[in-house]
Amino acid sequence: MSSKIKEQAVGRLEPEFKIDVGTIIWVVIGFIISWVNMKIILDSMEIWSYLTIIFTTIIPTVIIALKNRFWGYGYLIGFMIAGIPFSFFDPPYGDLFIGWYTFATSFFIFIILWLIFWKTWRSLSSIKQVNV
Repeated sequence: MSSKIKEQAVGRLEPEFKIDVGTIIWVVIGFIISWVNMKIILDSMEIWSYLTIIFTTIIPTVIIALKNRFWGYGYLIGFMIAGIPFSFFDPPYGDLFIGWYTFATSFFIFIILWLIFWKTWRSLSSIKQVNV
């Protein structure tokens, strides 16, 4: 492998997770949206309302991550974190099952999106076709 190809491959490496102001803002936004979503689930207790966690995590995260992938991480981390305190409150303000359900669902969606989108897109963008 020529040194130019190695240099191009190494030069395409992206930094690992870093926290900036935008990431913190999206953590707070994710936390608030998650809390509102869990209150809706608690108040309605309908089966369809449990699916709202999936839609309020996947769609916004992909849209946010297209702008900046660290902000997408922040949104999902905020969504996950909100489930923990929600599980310790009594039913007018929280619920054990809904809080941990939100945490677990958001965590698995985070892992899936991280593996599929960010790792795959980074890998595919680092591959360049070289004319020999």
